[in-house]
Amino acid sequence: MTVHAPNRLAVHQSLVHPHDVLELTAVLPGTGWHSVGLHVGGTAEAEPWWHGGAGEHNLARLVPLLLETRVTVLDVGRVQLGAGLPRDDVHAHHGRVLDLGARFGARYVTARVTADLPPARRADVFGQLADQARPYRLVPLLAPVPADRPDLVDDAVAVVTPSGGGVVLDVPVGSCTPGGVEAVVDALGDALGYVRLSARQVVAAGDDAAGLLATLPPHVPVALGGDDSAGFVHDDVATRLTDLHGRVDALLEHPRARARRLGGP
Repeated sequence: MTVHAPNRLAVHQSLVHPHDVLELTAVLPGTGWHSVGLHVGGTAEAEPWWHGGAGEHNLARLVPLLLETRVTVLDVGRVQLGAGLPRDDVHAHHGRVLDLGARFGARYVTARVTADLPPARRADVFGQLADQARPYRLVPLLAPVPADRPDLVDDAVAVVTPSGGGVVLDVPVGSCTPGGVEAVVDALGDALGYVRLSARQVVAAGDDAAGLLATLPPHVPVALGGDDSAGFVHDDVATRLTDLHGRVDALLEHPRARARRLGGP
Protein backbone atom coordinates (compact mmCIF):
# COMPACT_ATOMS: atom_id res chain seq x y z
CA MET A 1 0.00 0.00 0.00
CA THR A 2 1.27 3.46 -0.90
CA VAL A 3 0.98 6.14 1.80
CA HIS A 4 0.80 9.67 0.44
CA ALA A 5 2.13 12.71 2.25
CA PRO A 6 -0.32 15.60 2.67
CA ASN A 7 -0.35 18.47 0.21
CA ARG A 8 2.48 20.96 0.53
CA LEU A 9 1.06 24.20 1.95
CA ALA A 10 2.54 27.60 1.22
CA VAL A 11 1.96 31.20 2.30
CA HIS A 12 2.54 33.94 -0.22
CA GLN A 13 4.58 36.87 1.01
CA SER A 14 1.86 39.32 -0.04
CA LEU A 15 -0.42 37.86 2.64
CA VAL A 16 1.66 39.34 5.46
CA HIS A 17 2.73 42.59 3.78
CA PRO A 18 4.39 44.82 5.04
CA HIS A 19 6.17 42.10 7.04
CA ASP A 20 9.23 41.02 5.10
CA VAL A 21 10.04 37.52 3.98
CA LEU A 22 12.58 37.03 6.77
CA GLU A 23 9.89 37.68 9.38
CA LEU A 24 7.48 35.37 7.57
CA THR A 25 10.00 32.54 7.27
CA ALA A 26 11.00 32.80 10.93
CA VAL A 27 7.41 32.56 12.16
CA LEU A 28 6.23 29.65 9.96
CA PRO A 29 7.55 26.69 12.01
CA GLY A 30 4.79 25.49 14.30
CA THR A 31 1.98 27.08 12.28
CA GLY A 32 1.46 24.09 9.96
CA TRP A 33 2.75 25.85 6.83
CA HIS A 34 5.67 24.32 4.96
CA SER A 35 6.63 26.84 2.31
CA VAL A 36 6.65 30.45 1.17
CA GLY A 37 5.93 32.08 -2.16
CA LEU A 38 8.08 35.12 -2.93
CA HIS A 39 7.69 38.22 -5.04
CA VAL A 40 11.16 38.96 -6.33
CA GLY A 41 10.13 40.96 -9.40
CA GLY A 42 7.21 42.66 -11.04
CA THR A 43 5.94 44.54 -7.98
CA ALA A 44 7.25 47.86 -6.70
CA GLU A 45 7.35 46.85 -3.03
CA ALA A 46 9.54 43.83 -3.81
CA GLU A 47 12.23 45.68 -5.74
CA PRO A 48 14.16 47.18 -2.76
CA TRP A 49 14.38 43.73 -1.19
CA TRP A 50 16.24 41.98 -3.96
CA HIS A 51 17.94 44.62 -6.09
CA GLY A 52 21.55 45.47 -5.17
CA GLY A 53 22.62 47.03 -1.87
CA ALA A 54 20.27 45.80 0.85
CA GLY A 55 19.03 43.12 -1.52
CA GLU A 56 22.37 41.34 -1.34
CA HIS A 57 22.13 41.27 2.46
CA ASN A 58 18.59 39.91 2.33
CA LEU A 59 19.73 37.13 0.01
CA ALA A 60 22.60 36.25 2.33
CA ARG A 61 20.28 36.17 5.35
CA LEU A 62 17.36 34.28 3.81
CA VAL A 63 19.21 31.22 2.55
CA PRO A 64 20.57 30.21 6.00
CA LEU A 65 17.17 30.98 7.55
CA LEU A 66 15.44 28.62 5.14
CA LEU A 67 17.88 25.88 6.12
CA GLU A 68 17.48 26.53 9.84
CA THR A 69 13.67 26.57 9.78
CA ARG A 70 13.27 23.83 7.15
CA VAL A 71 10.91 26.16 5.28
CA THR A 72 11.02 25.75 1.51
CA VAL A 73 10.28 28.15 -1.33
CA LEU A 74 7.39 27.06 -3.53
CA ASP A 75 7.71 29.72 -6.20
CA VAL A 76 9.18 33.05 -7.16
CA GLY A 77 7.41 35.62 -9.27
CA ARG A 78 6.83 37.15 -11.44
CA VAL A 79 7.91 37.53 -15.05
CA GLN A 80 5.84 39.76 -17.31
CA LEU A 81 5.77 38.32 -20.81
CA GLY A 82 5.25 40.61 -23.80
CA ALA A 83 5.87 40.10 -27.49
CA GLY A 84 9.31 38.58 -26.87
CA LEU A 85 11.71 37.59 -24.14
CA PRO A 86 15.35 38.38 -24.97
CA ARG A 87 17.89 36.66 -22.75
CA ASP A 88 18.80 38.49 -19.56
CA ASP A 89 22.17 37.02 -18.66
CA VAL A 90 23.18 40.04 -16.56
CA HIS A 91 20.14 39.43 -14.29
CA ALA A 92 18.72 42.92 -14.63
CA HIS A 93 15.09 41.96 -15.18
CA HIS A 94 13.51 38.51 -15.51
CA GLY A 95 16.98 36.94 -15.29
CA ARG A 96 17.15 38.12 -11.70
CA VAL A 97 13.87 36.37 -10.92
CA LEU A 98 15.26 33.13 -12.35
CA ASP A 99 18.58 33.54 -10.56
CA LEU A 100 16.96 34.19 -7.18
CA GLY A 101 14.54 31.32 -7.69
CA ALA A 102 17.45 28.94 -8.18
CA ARG A 103 19.32 30.31 -5.16
CA PHE A 104 16.26 29.79 -2.95
CA GLY A 105 15.58 26.30 -4.27
CA ALA A 106 12.17 27.23 -5.66
CA ARG A 107 10.24 24.79 -7.81
CA TYR A 108 8.27 27.28 -9.91
CA VAL A 109 8.53 30.71 -11.48
CA THR A 110 5.23 32.46 -12.21
CA ALA A 111 4.52 34.57 -15.28
CA ARG A 112 1.81 36.69 -16.82
CA VAL A 113 1.35 37.09 -20.55
CA THR A 114 0.09 40.23 -22.24
CA ALA A 115 -3.57 39.52 -22.97
CA ASP A 116 -3.71 41.07 -26.44
CA LEU A 117 -1.15 38.67 -27.94
CA PRO A 118 -2.57 36.02 -30.31
CA PRO A 119 -2.62 32.48 -28.84
CA ALA A 120 0.27 31.18 -30.96
CA ARG A 121 2.45 34.12 -29.95
CA ARG A 122 1.62 33.65 -26.27
CA ALA A 123 2.67 30.00 -26.49
CA ASP A 124 5.89 31.03 -28.21
CA VAL A 125 6.94 33.63 -25.64
CA PHE A 126 6.00 31.30 -22.78
CA GLY A 127 8.18 28.67 -24.43
CA GLN A 128 11.06 31.14 -24.44
CA LEU A 129 10.67 31.52 -20.68
CA ALA A 130 10.61 27.73 -20.27
CA ASP A 131 13.86 27.44 -22.23
CA GLN A 132 15.55 30.13 -20.14
CA ALA A 133 14.21 28.71 -16.85
CA ARG A 134 15.40 25.17 -17.56
CA PRO A 135 19.08 25.70 -16.57
CA TYR A 136 17.82 27.10 -13.25
CA ARG A 137 15.66 24.00 -12.73
CA LEU A 138 12.54 26.12 -12.52
CA VAL A 139 9.18 25.22 -14.06
CA PRO A 140 7.26 28.23 -15.43
CA LEU A 141 3.61 28.60 -14.45
CA LEU A 142 1.04 30.87 -16.04
CA ALA A 143 -0.87 32.81 -13.38
CA PRO A 144 -3.57 33.33 -12.42
CA VAL A 145 -6.04 30.99 -14.15
CA PRO A 146 -9.50 31.06 -12.50
CA ALA A 147 -11.06 27.64 -11.96
CA ASP A 148 -14.56 28.95 -12.68
CA ARG A 149 -13.61 30.14 -16.19
CA PRO A 150 -13.27 27.01 -18.37
CA ASP A 151 -12.57 29.18 -21.42
CA LEU A 152 -9.53 30.73 -19.74
CA VAL A 153 -8.40 27.32 -18.50
CA ASP A 154 -8.51 25.98 -22.08
CA ASP A 155 -6.58 29.02 -23.34
CA ALA A 156 -3.93 28.57 -20.65
CA VAL A 157 -3.46 24.89 -21.45
CA ALA A 158 -2.91 25.79 -25.10
CA VAL A 159 -0.23 28.29 -24.07
CA VAL A 160 1.76 26.07 -21.69
CA THR A 161 1.44 22.59 -23.20
CA PRO A 162 3.95 22.96 -26.07
CA SER A 163 6.78 23.86 -23.67
CA GLY A 164 5.84 21.57 -20.79
CA GLY A 165 4.99 24.37 -18.38
CA GLY A 166 1.95 24.65 -16.17
CA VAL A 167 -0.61 26.93 -14.57
CA VAL A 168 -1.48 28.34 -11.18
CA LEU A 169 -5.12 27.41 -10.69
CA ASP A 170 -6.89 30.17 -8.77
CA VAL A 171 -9.88 28.62 -6.96
CA PRO A 172 -12.59 31.13 -5.96
CA VAL A 173 -13.77 29.66 -2.68
CA GLY A 174 -17.22 31.19 -2.75
CA SER A 175 -18.21 30.24 -6.30
CA CYS A 176 -16.68 26.79 -6.88
CA THR A 177 -18.01 23.37 -5.89
CA PRO A 178 -15.97 20.25 -5.04
CA GLY A 179 -17.20 18.62 -8.23
CA GLY A 180 -16.27 21.66 -10.29
CA VAL A 181 -12.77 21.78 -8.82
CA GLU A 182 -12.29 18.06 -9.41
CA ALA A 183 -13.36 18.42 -13.04
CA VAL A 184 -10.94 21.25 -13.84
CA VAL A 185 -8.09 19.50 -12.00
CA ASP A 186 -8.72 16.37 -14.08
CA ALA A 187 -8.84 18.46 -17.25
CA LEU A 188 -5.52 20.13 -16.46
CA GLY A 189 -3.69 16.90 -15.65
CA ASP A 190 0.07 17.42 -15.67
CA ALA A 191 -0.40 21.09 -16.57
CA LEU A 192 -1.52 21.87 -13.01
CA GLY A 193 1.32 23.43 -11.02
CA TYR A 194 -0.41 24.40 -7.80
CA VAL A 195 -3.72 25.70 -6.44
CA ARG A 196 -3.96 29.21 -5.06
CA LEU A 197 -6.59 30.42 -2.59
CA SER A 198 -7.58 33.85 -1.34
CA ALA A 199 -7.26 34.11 2.44
CA ARG A 200 -10.13 36.60 2.54
CA GLN A 201 -12.42 34.17 0.71
CA VAL A 202 -11.38 31.24 2.89
CA VAL A 203 -12.24 33.16 6.06
CA ALA A 204 -15.50 34.52 4.62
CA ALA A 205 -16.70 31.06 3.53
CA GLY A 206 -16.05 29.44 6.92
CA ASP A 207 -17.34 25.88 7.36
CA ASP A 208 -19.39 26.13 4.17
CA ALA A 209 -16.20 25.55 2.16
CA ALA A 210 -15.23 22.32 3.96
CA GLY A 211 -14.18 19.62 1.51
CA LEU A 212 -13.86 21.98 -1.46
CA LEU A 213 -10.45 20.50 -2.33
CA ALA A 214 -11.20 17.02 -0.94
CA THR A 215 -10.09 15.18 -4.09
CA LEU A 216 -7.07 17.33 -4.91
CA PRO A 217 -4.14 14.97 -5.58
CA PRO A 218 -1.67 15.01 -2.66
CA HIS A 219 1.26 16.00 -4.89
CA VAL A 220 -0.41 19.31 -5.82
CA PRO A 221 0.68 22.18 -3.52
CA VAL A 222 -1.80 24.70 -2.14
CA ALA A 223 -0.80 28.34 -1.66
CA LEU A 224 -2.64 30.98 0.34
CA GLY A 225 -2.48 34.60 -0.69
CA GLY A 226 -3.28 36.22 -3.96
CA ASP A 227 -3.28 39.91 -4.74
CA ASP A 228 -6.70 40.46 -3.17
CA SER A 229 -5.34 39.21 0.17
CA ALA A 230 -2.33 41.54 0.26
CA GLY A 231 -1.67 42.60 3.84
CA PHE A 232 -4.48 40.39 5.19
CA VAL A 233 -2.32 39.23 8.13
CA HIS A 234 -0.44 42.12 9.68
CA ASP A 235 -0.57 41.45 13.45
CA ASP A 236 -0.31 38.38 15.71
CA VAL A 237 1.05 36.64 12.63
CA ALA A 238 1.80 33.20 14.12
CA THR A 239 -1.66 32.83 15.70
CA ARG A 240 -3.49 33.96 12.59
CA LEU A 241 -1.44 31.75 10.28
CA THR A 242 -2.17 28.78 12.54
CA ASP A 243 -5.90 29.54 12.30
CA LEU A 244 -5.68 29.89 8.51
CA HIS A 245 -3.88 26.56 8.29
CA GLY A 246 -6.80 24.90 10.05
CA ARG A 247 -9.24 26.49 7.64
CA VAL A 248 -7.30 25.37 4.57
CA ASP A 249 -6.88 21.89 6.02
CA ALA A 250 -10.69 21.70 6.32
CA LEU A 251 -10.92 22.44 2.58
CA LEU A 252 -8.61 19.49 1.89
CA GLU A 253 -10.39 17.08 4.24
CA HIS A 254 -12.50 14.44 2.50
CA PRO A 255 -16.08 14.09 3.85
CA ARG A 256 -15.30 10.51 4.95
CA ALA A 257 -12.33 11.74 6.96
CA ARG A 258 -14.46 14.50 8.46
CA ALA A 259 -17.15 12.00 9.48
CA ARG A 260 -14.55 9.74 11.06
CA ARG A 261 -12.98 12.67 12.94
CA LEU A 262 -16.35 13.79 14.23
CA GLY A 263 -17.28 10.27 15.28
CA GLY A 264 -19.92 9.69 12.64
CA PRO A 265 -20.71 6.42 10.83
